[in-house]
Amino acid sequence: MEEHPNLLPLLTVAGGSMRGASFRVRRTPLVIGRAPTVDVVLNDLHLSRRHAQVWLTPEGVSLADLGSTNGTWLNDRRITGVEWLSDGDVIRLGRTELRFFDPGVAVTDPVGLLIGTPRRDHRPTLPLPVAAPPAGARPPERTVPATPGVRNAPGQSPVPAGPGMAAEPTVPPAPAVPTAP
Repeated sequence: MEEHPNLLPLLTVAGGSMRGASFRVRRTPLVIGRAPTVDVVLNDLHLSRRHAQVWLTPEGVSLADLGSTNGTWLNDRRITGVEWLSDGDVIRLGRTELRFFDPGVAVTDPVGLLIGTPRRDHRPTLPLPVAAPPAGARPPERTVPATPGVRNAPGQSPVPAGPGMAAEPTVPPAPAVPTAP
């Protein structure tokens, strides 16, 4: 999984002052808090300096509270020991809300997740089949639209006029130019 970083689990800030920020969970534990020395710094005064820790194991992703004052909450339940995360879990640290996404088990993938190179030979949609005309039927006559100022060529049928439109295009007369004596 390390060779495909887009397949690593993802924590995204869904609520709080850093909304939209995200980070990938790796095998080395990531300490989350507000101290500048932690791995993931969140600007939230309600977080402890070293609030929680998250890491990837062969069995899944683990989350642990590091003795924070306000606690670590997983799906509206305060955790005390190590907890396993599941795709779609909501983690609350202080007033910051994180959403957990695991592409290895997710039903849908987030916008922008690209795995591998896009295929150029794949056509995402197929053309609709064209119904064959019944045997003995005449094909419909082709109508060519008229261009203003240009008359239809012989053999072309004129475009029917709509309400308030002239059947043939009209060209306004040219303005008179005064001649010098």
